[in-house]
Formats: sequence, C-alpha cells, structure tokens
Amino acid sequence: MAAPERQVLSGLEVQRWAHGGDAVAVPSEGPLAGAIVFVPGAVPGDRVTVEIVKRKKRWARARVVTIDTPSPERVDPPCPVQARCGGCPWMAGSAAAQSSSRLAILRGEAVKRLGWTEAEAAARVSLMEVEGAPRFGYRPRAKLGFRLEGGRVSLGFRGKASHQLVPISRCAIAAQAVNDALPRVAEAIAAAGARRGDVTLVAGAEGVAGWVQPEAGAGFSIGPERVTVDFGERTLVATARTFLQANPPVAAAMIATIARWAREAGGGHAVELFAGSGALTPALWDAGYDVDSYELDGAARAGYEALRDGLGLAPERGRWSRADLLDLGIPSPPPRRPPTLILLDPPRAGASELMPWVREAGAATIVMMSCDVATGLRDLALLAEGGAYRVDALTGWDMFPHTGHQEVLARLTRV
Repeated sequence: MAAPERQVLSGLEVQRWAHGGDAVAVPSEGPLAGAIVFVPGAVPGDRVTVEIVKRKKRWARARVVTIDTPSPERVDPPCPVQARCGGCPWMAGSAAAQSSSRLAILRGEAVKRLGWTEAEAAARVSLMEVEGAPRFGYRPRAKLGFRLEGGRVSLGFRGKASHQLVPISRCAIAAQAVNDALPRVAEAIAAAGARRGDVTLVAGAEGVAGWVQPEAGAGFSIGPERVTVDFGERTLVATARTFLQANPPVAAAMIATIARWAREAGGGHAVELFAGSGALTPALWDAGYDVDSYELDGAARAGYEALRDGLGLAPERGRWSRADLLDLGIPSPPPRRPPTLILLDPPRAGASELMPWVREAGAATIVMMSCDVATGLRDLALLAEGGAYRVDALTGWDMFPHTGHQEVLARLTRV
C-alpha cells in the first residue's frame, strides 16, 4: 500500500501567535484556504515552508521545513534547549511581537466570550507593561523533572506534549539562585536514591527550599522549610509546596492595582477565594477590609497567618479557612458577614462551579485575577450573565514572558 502523499505548503506567512503558544497562519488559497494552520516554532512575520502533519475540517497542524524569510521580529533565544523544551515557545520573538499577540488574544476572547464588538474590545481592553520587570531570570519558583541513571541525576523539563525529559544545566527564566542550587539538588536526589519524579524549588532570602516527589515512595524536603520572597513592598512566606506568583515585580504591580480598586470600593467586609498564602490579601487589608479567605491547600495556612501577624493585624482581620471551593461550589464555613467585595484568583481551569455563588452574594465589587485567558473570560461572562454586573476594567499583564500565557485582571461592578 502506497504511503500517503506529503502535503507541503510554501510561502506561508505567519500572522500571529495563539493562546496555546503555537504560531498561526491562514492560507489565502489552495486546499487549506481560510483554515487555521498551527505552526509550532514559527514567529509572527516569518514566511515558511511547512509540511501538514494533522488535518481537520477547520484547522491543521504543520511542521516547519524551512524558514524562507525570517521575521524582523525573530531573535536568537538565549536558551540552548528552547526549541525542545516547550516551556518558552515565544522566546524566538521580540518583546514587541509577544505584547502584540498577547493583546490580540485577550481582545479576541473579549469579543468571543463577552459579546463585545471589536471596536469595544479595542477601546476597553489594555495590556499593562511593568517598567523594569525582567524578562529573564524572573521566576523564583521552578518545577522540574528528574531521572537517576548510572548514579547521575539529570534535571530538566518535559518536552511539549511529551513525557520525555529535556535535561538542562540552567533555565533562562528561573531566578539565579534556583540555577545555582541545581547541582546541590541533584546530589541530594542521588543520595536519596530516587529514580524518577519531580522537584519543586523556591528561592527566597533564606536560600532555596525544595520538595522532591519521587514517582514511587514518599516525598522529602531539601534546604530550608520556609523562605521569604519579596513582592514589591511586601514579603511573602512560602514553602516549596505552596503556590507562588511567577513574577514578583509584575505581581506587586497587580496587587497595587487591586488595592486601588479596593479603596475605591469603599471598604467593609471582603471574601477572598483561592487565597493561597495570602499574596493578594494585603491589598484588601490596606484598603481597610476585614477578610474571610478560603483555600484548599492546608499547607498555605502557616504562611497566611505569618503574613497577617507580621503586619500586626488582629486575627479577626483575616480568617483563613480550608475549603474545596470547586467541589462545594460555595465557601465553607460561610463568611462572617455579607461581602461588599469579592476577590478571586482561580486555578488555570477556572471556577465556573463557583460563579453562581459569587454572583448571588451581591457584593458591590468583584475583582478577578486569572492566569488563563479562555477560562478567565468564560467565568467573567458567567458573572455578567443577566446584567447584574458590568465588566468595567479588563487588563492583561505580562506575568510569563516568552510563553503564550498572561495574567488577566478584571473588575466588575454591580449594576
């Protein structure tokens, strides 16, 4: 049986990046005219020859055969494994190209999810750039895979859509302290005899805290149990097992925006959902709110209470409760008083299960932070459903340079 004929497209112009990280082209002629063609590894403005590797009715996936004309926005990635790692698919493009695609993605989702016209989205959606925020070495937290072979431990990242480990000696976007710690971490894993698994590292003032989770057997810690990480004027107590915002300077600027919105909302009682260790809570305390905070990860309580107590606040100013919000669909135990403001920072999958409670709680102001454009805008649409709330601020933030992700910050006001 003859092998199927290869389908090759020449002179294909790449138009933009998509939310998932791949570049996008739309042929104007031929059998794929009008279809979306995803081109991993390309940069907006590239003119390429590609081979189609997967074909569907409205879209296709391609492999770059040659870059015929490089984009003016193409740059040399400073990472030797960028093409194989999959973690930074936009690193081969300029900062300007990344910002342009980020804004286009957010405006497109506003049109799709919120029913705005393209003109409304252009006028109402903005991308916030934080002056001085680093584009490399910005992540104080990193999660890596490891394997032990021949008495030697390799640390690295798993390739895109693959379980294959891509070994590294350093990561271009990880903090220098994390990179400096990698040899010591490898030695500790080898000494423990763990063969395969994951390790999470967090760099702080006290050193690098690590948690090793082998595929088989119990996990164990490396380095200090807790570290403090600077977020602008604040410090946050973190462990290697608790969530931490990826980019402290950008997170600090977002927290300042949340604090301003909270002050404008007038104070009172706030409910914070998916609070973690309290990275966002000081914005509410600064604005005069008493806060009921909810989080699933029980290990985050100690950091939250240490932050509250370190600010000299009475315990009633911040009550932290462990709750599986997505399972329950409501905060439990119930808030002490009806909220005047609700702040939520859901996981990447969003929190559609919780939106009915948030909408019906009747807060005058809702502030939502989301690390996923699609699920974040979906949840905003659920809150605005029925006209009880109006989205009056929607901004994207470059929290994750060189990736297809961005942080979204939105404010809704009760009509």
